[in-house]
Amino acid sequence: MNALSAVQIAELLGQHPPTAEQQRIIEAPLVPTLVIAGAGSGKTETMAGRVVWLLANGHVTPEQVLGLTFTRKAAGELGDRVRLRLRHLSRAAARAGVELAGRAALRPEGTRDDDVLGDLVRPTISTYHSYAASLVGDHALRLGLEPSARLLGEAAQWQLASEVVESWTGDLDTEAATSTVVEAILLLSGALDEHLLEPAQARRGIEQIVEAIEATPPAPRRARRTWV
Repeated sequence: MNALSAVQIAELLGQHPPTAEQQRIIEAPLVPTLVIAGAGSGKTETMAGRVVWLLANGHVTPEQVLGLTFTRKAAGELGDRVRLRLRHLSRAAARAGVELAGRAALRPEGTRDDDVLGDLVRPTISTYHSYAASLVGDHALRLGLEPSARLLGEAAQWQLASEVVESWTGDLDTEAATSTVVEAILLLSGALDEHLLEPAQARRGIEQIVEAIEATPPAPRRARRTWV
């Protein structure tokens, strides 16, 4: 059974064919690939085409697909495009007498013969934060966390840090505005997370650096040269 190209799939769906660059991405081998694209370059369209091409040709199964985006709007658009195109493709392929290589993996038991992909097992398409939250919920007990724990978004983080700063009764030893202190806290929190450090560990590390600097003898001063 010959694999369908991205252009052939677009023709079956009655859509504009992908550009040469988009086709290269859609039909790229299953190896780690970095694609750099600017705003308005058709990233969501290309991602949808890639997922549909992989599934239709049987290169992967739905449960092997994970599509992540930054916003709920983008995730919704990507999910809708993939779902609708697979459904339309199944019908268009049946009318054209085209056999889809991914038919077996995408057709659950009990699916009607005339709707090959209509009730397909859907790929996982979500935002980064939502998917990370689902991982925490599913595996929290393995990490010693409460299953009801939830990741905080940027707005919730800012609100929590602001409440801590405003309710702090000690001397902050700064004349900076509350918003500046809150921003510094969030930056510090992000840096600690990236380096997997607790605040006490970071404090000890900084103190050791300061001690090492103070214990370092000054370099000998160089004689000044006089230019004539």
